[in-house]
Amino acid sequence: MFPNKIIELIKDMKTKEILDCHRSGDRVFSVENKFILKVSNDIERLRQEYLKDQWISNYITSSKPIIFLTENNQAFYLREYLPGNMLCSDTYLNNPILLVDLLVDAVNIFHNTKVTDMKYIIDPEYTTLIHGDFCLPNILASDNKIVGFIDLGDAGIGDPWRDYAWCIWSLEYNLKTNEYTPLLLEKLGIEFDEEKYNKYVN
Repeated sequence: MFPNKIIELIKDMKTKEILDCHRSGDRVFSVENKFILKVSNDIERLRQEYLKDQWISNYITSSKPIIFLTENNQAFYLREYLPGNMLCSDTYLNNPILLVDLLVDAVNIFHNTKVTDMKYIIDPEYTTLIHGDFCLPNILASDNKIVGFIDLGDAGIGDPWRDYAWCIWSLEYNLKTNEYTPLLLEKLGIEFDEEKYNKYVN
């Protein structure tokens, strides 16, 4: 099922497929609390994620890449397990005020990080480090604090509204209400920009 090099790295460990909270179409497996293995038919997208993880781990807490392989027209990406609970977990969805505060903290971690290696410029008009897919499942927290980020294949230097837009969309999608969007905007210190929201989300 997996390439021999990966089988060698995870031998004697329990592997379990993760079926909730991700929408990429990839198959995702947890290997005890040591590794995450992603398997995708979209080889170039997963390769990009592997390369971005190598780059961005110099700046923020993210999952360290272990190995990327292709076999039988599939990509296999093994990375370190990053402990923490996704913000789409019931712990946070049942406490929307805390969830909003954590999202604001997560945005600030990214947007206030200074990058010296401008390797991945998405939009040359900006100098802000962005996640690019700023959705609840991609943000990890523990003890009510942000502990790291995953799924960074769209990260780079770009328009912060790309993150704001997906953050708003994901909050409303997961809570099934837009009741907390005004609070999020207030705490981020921004006003809703319909044009940019539609540009990045629709």
